[in-house]
Amino acid sequence: MNKNIFYKFMLISMLFLFANAKELKVIAPWEVTGLEPTQSGKIFQSMQVAENLVGVNEIGELIPALATTWSVSNDGLVWTFNLRDGVKFHDGSSLNASIVEYNLNTNAVLKKSILSYLPLKSIKAKGKTIEVTLTSKFNSLPAYFAHYSTVILAKKSFDENAKVINMIASGAYEVNKITLPLKVKLIRNENWWNGKANIKEASYLAVGKGETRALMIKSQEADIAYNILPTSIKSLKKNPNLNVEFKAIPRARMLKVNSGSEFFNTAELREAISLAINRKAIAKVILKNEDLAATQMFPVSMSLWYNKELKPLSYDIKKANKLLDNAGWKKQSDGFRYKDGKKFEITLDTYNDRPELPVIATAIQAQLKKIGVDLKLLIGSYTEIIRKHKNNTLHLGLISRNFVLVPNPLGTLLQDYGKGGANWGAMNWKNETMFKYLDELKSSDNRQLQYKVTELLQNELPSIPLAWTEKTVVSNKRVNNVKVDPLEINFFLAQIKWTK
Repeated sequence: MNKNIFYKFMLISMLFLFANAKELKVIAPWEVTGLEPTQSGKIFQSMQVAENLVGVNEIGELIPALATTWSVSNDGLVWTFNLRDGVKFHDGSSLNASIVEYNLNTNAVLKKSILSYLPLKSIKAKGKTIEVTLTSKFNSLPAYFAHYSTVILAKKSFDENAKVINMIASGAYEVNKITLPLKVKLIRNENWWNGKANIKEASYLAVGKGETRALMIKSQEADIAYNILPTSIKSLKKNPNLNVEFKAIPRARMLKVNSGSEFFNTAELREAISLAINRKAIAKVILKNEDLAATQMFPVSMSLWYNKELKPLSYDIKKANKLLDNAGWKKQSDGFRYKDGKKFEITLDTYNDRPELPVIATAIQAQLKKIGVDLKLLIGSYTEIIRKHKNNTLHLGLISRNFVLVPNPLGTLLQDYGKGGANWGAMNWKNETMFKYLDELKSSDNRQLQYKVTELLQNELPSIPLAWTEKTVVSNKRVNNVKVDPLEINFFLAQIKWTK
C-alpha cells in the first residue's frame, strides 16, 4: 500500500474513532435528587437508562416495552402482562417476572409512586407474566406502567431494605458515574434488546438558570438544551450552528390555589383573581406567542379533553373588582383591599426550574395590584410548594403541570382533583360531583363525562390556568435526529447521530 494512502487511511480512522468517542452533552434544569424512581425516575427514563413495562410513542399511544402484550379479564379486575424474552440488565442479569414483582412491590413504589392511586389488590409473578389484580375496574391501568416511577431495575440496584443504591436498568444507556444532584455520565449498552444507540457516550447536566443554558448551547459546551427562556430564543435562532425546535405539549402553567384560605374560599374569589390576570399580555410579551394564553385548563392539542363549548377564561378588571367588593374586600386609601381590618396580602411561591415562571410571577404581581391585592413573591425550590401544601401555609403557587406523566390525562386528574388533592393539584377543595365524575371515568371512556369535568374545573377554579406550553429544544448542528417528545417522556438519545 502506498505510504501516503496508508497514512491518510490511518488519519481518517483516528478521526473517526475520535468522533465516535465524543460525549453527547444534554443539559436541562432538573436536578437528580436521588436514585429512587419516585425521585428522579423521569431523568433516567428520558435519558433511556431505565425502562417500563409499557412504552409510549410520539402520539401518545401505548406500545410494548419490557412487556410485549397485555390483556384484561372479562370482569376487568385482572390484568396480565407478558414479559419480553432475552432482556438483560446492565449488570448482565436477566429480566424475569420475579424481579418485576419485586420492583413493583417495594414500599417506595406502592406508597409513593403513581401506583398508589390505583385500586390495587396485588401484583404477582406468574411464570413469564405479571398479574395485576384490582379491587375495582380501571380501564387506563396499562398507562400507569409507563410512568417514570414504575421503571424496572436489576436486583443489585437495591439494598437489603429495598432502597435503591445503584441505577442498574435495561435501557439503551447505562450509568457510568453519578454526581448528585447535577450530573450523570452514561455509556452505551452494547446488549440492549432494541439494538444499539448510535452514540457511545452521553451525559446529563442539571443547569438551573435558563440564561446559563442558553450560553452553554451557544458556546457549544452542550449539544442539546431543554427549556430555554423565550427571551433567549430570538438570538439562538439566528445562530447558524444551532437548530431550534418548538412543539405544543400537554402542559399548562397555572396557579395552585389554597381554597381553604379566607382569600380564596369561594369560587367567586378565585374567579376575581382569574379575571384580573391578562393572559394574552403574558403570552405575547413573556412567552412570545399570544396563542399560548389559556382559555381553559386543557390546550387545543388535547383534542379529547379540550372543550369547545366552554366560555373562555377572560380578562375583566371591572368584574374582578365587583366580585371582591361583593365579598367584603374593600379598597382603602392606600390602594389595597381590607376586610374586617385585615389586608388582602398574600404570597405566591414559584421556582426557577421553569425559567419563565418567575417572570410570569412578576407580571401577575403587577396585575393583581390593580385590583388591590398585595402579592409578595417567593422564588425558590419547587419543594417549597410541596412543603407548604402539606403544612397548609401556601396561598398561591405558580406551577407548570404536565397532564400526561401517565399517558392519559385521567391519571393527573385523579391525583390533582380527586379526594384529598395533591402536591400539584387542588388544596383544601372538595367537590363530591367531581369525585363522582372521576370515579365513573375509571371504567368508562365517556367524552361527555370528560366535558363535564372540564366544565366543573372552569366554574370552580381549584387551579387557575394561565398559559399553555410549547416545548423548546435547541441543538447543535453537529448532531442530527434530535426529536422533541410532546409527552416529555423520552429524549430519544439512542436515535441521535453525529453529523458527518
